[in-house]
Amino acid sequence: MLASGMMNSVQMFVRLYVLEGRDFASRDIGGSSDTYIVVTCGDKVISERENYQIDESNPQFNKCYEFSATFPGAYPIEIEGYDYDDLFGDDLIGKTSIDLDDRQFCPEWKALQYKPIEEREIYHPST
Repeated sequence: MLASGMMNSVQMFVRLYVLEGRDFASRDIGGSSDTYIVVTCGDKVISERENYQIDESNPQFNKCYEFSATFPGAYPIEIEGYDYDDLFGDDLIGKTSIDLDDRQFCPEWKALQYKPIEEREIYHPST
């Protein structure tokens, strides 16, 4: 800590593993959504649109995403699920956010030797 009570800024490398999605809501009439995700952290946006999965409400992603973050004050990681639609435009299925500062400064989280696989629900903005 600095004498003024402010923390020094620390640059860190952050890895996010996205394994799978479960029960993605359908945005297609008569079938499951053609799902993909977009992951954002600050200025970095990674779209998996070209890797959409046809008629799949339980997509397997098995991807690792890497970001640079400055603590304190790191941008949250935003994960959005979409339904691909080449004709009428893609539909947002839902989204979730991970607060990196909360993780970095949470003593209970830092004390875990092996971090658990986390499950999150994605929420559609209209719900």
